[in-house]
Amino acid sequence: MSEELLQRDLLKNCQKIGKWDFYNIGATSIKALKEYSIIRNVDYGNVEKKKVDGIIVLRKNVIAIIEYKKPSEFNTKTKQDKAIKQEIEVAKKLDCKLIIATDTKETVWVNALTGERINDEQSNELKVNFNPKDEKIITLIEKINYSINELNNNIKPKQLVNPTDLAKQIWQDIWSVSGATPENCLYTFVELFIFKYLSDLDVLQGIYSFNTLINSFETNNADEILENYASVIRPKIKDLFPENPADKTTIINGTIFVSKDQKAVKGYSTVFKKVLLKFRDYGKLEHIDYDFKSQLFESFLKESISKKNWGQFFTPLKVVRAIVEMAKDDIKDGVSICDPACGVGKFLLEPIVTRLDYLYDISKKGIKPKITIHGFDKGFDKDEQKTIILAKANMLIYFSDLIKENTGLTKEFAKLFNESFTLKTNSILGTLSDAVEEEYDLILTNPPYVTSGSSNLKEEIKKDGELVNYYKVNALGVEGLFMEWIVRALKPNGKAFIVVPDGIFNRQNDKNLRKFIIDECYIDGIISLPEKTFFTTPKKTYLLCITKKSNRKIVQTEPVFTYLVSEIGESRDVYRFNIEQDDLSEAVALYSFFKGNKVGFQKINSDKRCKIFDISKFTPDNHWSIDRWWSKEEMIELGIIEENETVTLENLSEMITDFSSTLTEYSNLFSSVAGKEKLSSVFKEINLSDEQYFELAIGKRVVKRDLIKITGTIPIYSANVKVPVGFHTQSNITDFNNNFVLWGIDGDFEFNAIPKNTPFVSTDHCGTIRILCDEILPEYLMIQLENVKHKYGFDRGLRASIKNMKNVIIKIPFNEDDTINVAKQKEVIEKYEYIKELRSKIQSYKEQLFEINVDFE
Repeated sequence: MSEELLQRDLLKNCQKIGKWDFYNIGATSIKALKEYSIIRNVDYGNVEKKKVDGIIVLRKNVIAIIEYKKPSEFNTKTKQDKAIKQEIEVAKKLDCKLIIATDTKETVWVNALTGERINDEQSNELKVNFNPKDEKIITLIEKINYSINELNNNIKPKQLVNPTDLAKQIWQDIWSVSGATPENCLYTFVELFIFKYLSDLDVLQGIYSFNTLINSFETNNADEILENYASVIRPKIKDLFPENPADKTTIINGTIFVSKDQKAVKGYSTVFKKVLLKFRDYGKLEHIDYDFKSQLFESFLKESISKKNWGQFFTPLKVVRAIVEMAKDDIKDGVSICDPACGVGKFLLEPIVTRLDYLYDISKKGIKPKITIHGFDKGFDKDEQKTIILAKANMLIYFSDLIKENTGLTKEFAKLFNESFTLKTNSILGTLSDAVEEEYDLILTNPPYVTSGSSNLKEEIKKDGELVNYYKVNALGVEGLFMEWIVRALKPNGKAFIVVPDGIFNRQNDKNLRKFIIDECYIDGIISLPEKTFFTTPKKTYLLCITKKSNRKIVQTEPVFTYLVSEIGESRDVYRFNIEQDDLSEAVALYSFFKGNKVGFQKINSDKRCKIFDISKFTPDNHWSIDRWWSKEEMIELGIIEENETVTLENLSEMITDFSSTLTEYSNLFSSVAGKEKLSSVFKEINLSDEQYFELAIGKRVVKRDLIKITGTIPIYSANVKVPVGFHTQSNITDFNNNFVLWGIDGDFEFNAIPKNTPFVSTDHCGTIRILCDEILPEYLMIQLENVKHKYGFDRGLRASIKNMKNVIIKIPFNEDDTINVAKQKEVIEKYEYIKELRSKIQSYKEQLFEINVDFE
């Protein structure tokens, strides 16, 4: 433990540099820093014994490491390089990008990611002296932290400031004359932005440039100028960046100023001029912050009355970058990255933005990528094309520096954009229409999650024999189909990071999907995201991290990383303001340490939001909603819930809206199910005593004191037929070639289905129904027993003995040829599970409402 931190009272009264904590130390080891929770309490390996002279920290994130030297040890470049070299390994272990080496008179600023010295905006070595009391140092460190990465040692030039102001102004101008939806206003803005941008990059020159068009207002009227833009400039842009012949999309495809047949729209020339003049007054767009487009999209969404339709295309940048950070180690030469529901392309563009110069070799011969990215979305009309067009426009801005240096290669860039983003127009299935097998190394995605309408997709799948064999799991909802596609599309050892809704993890109907995931993949981690993480939905979501098995026979033994996120670093409302609490970044940082030491990480983890679970916890029959695996007491300690939670009327209104939204989802689901054509069948009454179909038995007595001595692996079921009371070394049953249904004799008459070839032990409090006919499904039999148990009145008072059970009559569906109708049983099971799930949701909501206090003041 460090005496220095205690003697100098640095734990409570450290020096401040802006919002950062500055520890000017020298006798404190890395190990002590982590033990006192100044940095994360994880394993830093061989650098833990090393000491640093100074460290700048923000909520355990290391911003900079400072190395102080005597002037005599710092007066030559060789000595300076030696001082720097000492700290490179430490910085990398601490996940710190910046090293500051100084003798207080002279300072060397170093990018720890490259080991190179940092340059200023003019590419000259940065010579500013480090003085923690100088307020300008705060701005400088922020600029450095923003600018440097694995390939860049230069401070970036001054970026565009507050682009959302321009977006709002133009939105108001366009909306006031057209009444267009905010998304159409956005689309119009983006096209004119591209026009101005390509002009500033000198890609559009002469009569096609923005300045030439602006100057023509001196001699031509607004109608003529809009006509010139529609008939001359837009075709030129399309000539420079040709459309994809397959889906007919390019970087632009129509605005409110230009009709669908590419003609200038009369009556809009005045506002067209007004918008162009605002672009002119805004100045050059030559140096552009790559966040610009994301901020732009979100600013329009804030204005959008129809954002419920468009919010699905915009994953918050905080979430995108968290996923990219988790996946960055897997982005290597030769990899193929995919997003099957790409929206505007952020999941594919963010991972490569800092490495474009390296990842794309550009010469006079063309563009040679070292990796490939593939983004897909579906659409059939002009409106639905917008996301792919915006994705290509987004990619153009990301590649702006490369385009500026290679203005003669616009067609090659267009080819790259078209190959990277594809609109699926041949089927309502979109991406799901392609039965892709083992094609991608990495998949990053936030696929759509809806249950209404999914039956239409399944009907479409039934028409295609190849797809019927491809989608075998029969998962629920669109998200289930995407999940199956993702797993099948991954190469062996490929990885996927997927935003998934809670339904996949807790719907009983999706236990086959969970089994499919376990059979095909390793579960690396699950991060619980808070409600309202996404723009338009209060739905509970998770981040699922998986690796495709190289051999599905391999059984996972390594544990699973889980983390409970309450805040993502920005407010979860329409405004999306930055906030201090950022559990998501902490989850990402800890996941990185977990990857390097999966077995030993649990011993060193001290974050109560993080739990490492044994893989045995993740069974198909049980839910994977990890936030339920924290106790109420733990939730209270973390501040996630209050002991007696009090909510305002406004909060209560939001809760009821959330409940209503979920119930509406189920209403749509039931409408969809009810609209299906019912399978015809003849129901026959069959007695459980009918030995053609069933064999009833009761198990052997097991005494509680004996359970302590028995330590086998075969589950023992007693009155509670759902939870084993212990585990045995051998079973009282010798033949497991049939499916079983268990019933509780002395309890509340509950049931459990046990599939064939699954050994278990039954006690004298547990009855077993051996189903002698494979065509009678155990899940269907359980439903029938549930439906008739009120009729027979079995409970703790009236025992469900074998004698009484043999009197039970159930209904079994038969076909016209007198064979048992399996399809009808599956139809009944599906409907029953929906109802069961809905009842569970309603019960959960009921408990939430009864547990809260409402503030009426």
